[in-house]
Amino acid sequence: MEENNYTNENKHEQCAKNAWKMCLCALLGGFLGGLLAFYMVFDQIAERRFRPPHIPPMKLEKKMLHDMDKMYKQDMDAFDKAFKRMDMPKMPKIKDRNLAMPLFMMDSVKVESEIDDNNFVVEVGLKPFQNDENKVNYNVKGRKLTVFGQSEVKDKNYENDISFSQDFILPENADIANISKVEDGHELKIIVPLKS
Repeated sequence: MEENNYTNENKHEQCAKNAWKMCLCALLGGFLGGLLAFYMVFDQIAERRFRPPHIPPMKLEKKMLHDMDKMYKQDMDAFDKAFKRMDMPKMPKIKDRNLAMPLFMMDSVKVESEIDDNNFVVEVGLKPFQNDENKVNYNVKGRKLTVFGQSEVKDKNYENDISFSQDFILPENADIANISKVEDGHELKIIVPLKS
């Protein structure tokens, strides 16, 4: 029986020695569990607070267009108010209501370019220049082709000067020595051949 008492006392002493270790492990486990729980909750709160809410693309586009329309309307209202505040001179009364627009106000200079049949072609509308091809010219410096024109337009009660200038960068294989001007109806074509 003494041996049995000794073993029970030995076990009791062993448990007393290991009790502080078990208490420390339980305390450490509780602390780590609480820390992880706090981190998870804080992470969810931070994500919801700082992440923009998910808006479907169609709804977002509709909102953007609505905001742009609203800003446009505000700008136009401000523009109208500014003009209403200004003292605008009154227009003289026109006796003849069948006045036509002057020629120079109806026709602007039309210039187009294209590559057609191994040629770089610049087409200039001659209507504002009274269909006179001599009023439109060109100049070449390196690969830059400058097309320009000037004309004085007179129409009953109106006089106006029309002029334009437009630059084109020619392709690297442009043959600038053989440029030609050709009148085609109401258009002037400046043709730059391209080397093969």
